[in-house]
Amino acid sequence: MDETIAMTHDPVRTDRVAMAAESPRALGELELSIYQQSEQDRIWPVWRELEQRLGDVPITCSSEWTRIWLKHYSEQVRPWFVLASTDGIPRGICLLSESTNQKLGPFRIHSLHLGTAGEPHGHSVCVEYNDLLVEPEFRAVFTRKLGLLIASERGWDQFQLDGIPCTAEDSWPLLADDGHAAAGPGAKPLATNVRIRDSRYFDLEQCRQAGGDILAQLGKSTRANIRRRLRQVEETSVEWAETVEQGESIFNELIEMHQARWQAVGMPGAFASSSFLNFQKDLIAELLPQQRVVLARIRSGDITVGCLYLLVDRNRLLDYVSGLAPFEEFPSPGLISHYLCMEEALRRGFDAYDFLVGEKRHKENLGKASEQLQWIVFERPRTKFSLRNWARHSKQLVKRVWKRS
Repeated sequence: MDETIAMTHDPVRTDRVAMAAESPRALGELELSIYQQSEQDRIWPVWRELEQRLGDVPITCSSEWTRIWLKHYSEQVRPWFVLASTDGIPRGICLLSESTNQKLGPFRIHSLHLGTAGEPHGHSVCVEYNDLLVEPEFRAVFTRKLGLLIASERGWDQFQLDGIPCTAEDSWPLLADDGHAAAGPGAKPLATNVRIRDSRYFDLEQCRQAGGDILAQLGKSTRANIRRRLRQVEETSVEWAETVEQGESIFNELIEMHQARWQAVGMPGAFASSSFLNFQKDLIAELLPQQRVVLARIRSGDITVGCLYLLVDRNRLLDYVSGLAPFEEFPSPGLISHYLCMEEALRRGFDAYDFLVGEKRHKENLGKASEQLQWIVFERPRTKFSLRNWARHSKQLVKRVWKRS
């Protein structure tokens, strides 16, 4: 990693901002303490204790996900931790990752990211449902104080929130370039870009309450297509990995199918990245025995229609990575694989089947509801961004002139 990025924090620093009155409990101030990567052995017991106290937490801010990500990506980013506590009791925690992996033309961008993000292009785990790990009653004050801390750090060009939920309780304050909230007197808000994307899902619990017929909840043409495809093929089956060995077998076939499909269209495929591949292998080895990831293989006779890798997030299945048969060998492999996996997920008691963001036909056909996730970029005034904005404005101006001529 480029070492030119230089944040101003000390190895451990505690920030006390007089916000005790905003805390829902009269327990003293919420204090933020910063820990470097070299001190992570002190962090993990605290992180796990907070997880246990909170109960079911988002998988992407769990200690296992974060620790395994750091194992494979800490050479590509510069991570540090922020711990929030009152009277010595942990109330919230998060990872922040500094990166110089993004470029704007010839210029490197010094970016700061919440959570497991900031990897080089083509190597990212593509975090979604990113979040803070925090007690609900301390979320607002932790978010605000963390925003103030981040605004006070001088080394970054962009602060990026990747794949966070679009809900009111998760809203982030606008940042100013002076270490204060943008709502403060005389403060000038930073330029902010917000991109909102739909994460489509099928509500299994609602379907269960309505009688448990998934097909009945789908559109007419989708129902007809699934029934027609299933009549055209041999008997289907769903293999649901119960052991690490079984999961590794499915995962290895998934890699082969995924890579073959992407390489056939001239793309490298996700598993061309050794960091991404090894992260997934370690994640499966640790979380499959805990039933926090799912690997499923869908077959029609002796043919593998698809292999699916899903994350278990608060009793929701997240469609993370898949490997599918070529279209010429099996019609609609994505539609059939996910439909049959949804049926098995319904039987096993999951609440929802989430397809995550992305534009694929089977997501639109099977995902009848949606959550919204957002990618927010706060941008400091920099010459490179001014040049980019000037180039964009000039291009738009040329287009308007061309249309008039």
